[in-house]
Amino acid sequence: MDDEKIKRQIAEKMVDDALAAGYTIDVWDGGDFPLKQSSDREAILKAMFSTDEDRLYLTKDGKTAWVWLVYGNSYHLISDYTISLATVLAGAEKLSDELEDQYGQAA
Repeated sequence: MDDEKIKRQIAEKMVDDALAAGYTIDVWDGGDFPLKQSSDREAILKAMFSTDEDRLYLTKDGKTAWVWLVYGNSYHLISDYTISLATVLAGAEKLSDELEDQYGQAA
């Protein structure tokens, strides 16, 4: 599997899990917010990947947390995050580990 597909698969899992948990998502590309307070999966994924990294702000019940994505990290796309999101991100991190085990260090 190529590097881009791996990154997209992990990002899709993360977005799906966050939306299923009731979060809205803002996408910050390092200079602008191309999308704010969205629960539209396709719009969120489309707003991502325009730069080398994105920070997603997840909001639920008036509280906001963040996830920092670095696209050069291949399998470990999720570089850092607010600890309150650990449960929401667990599925994406597990998928990341599984893909690394399956496809090796080459990506």
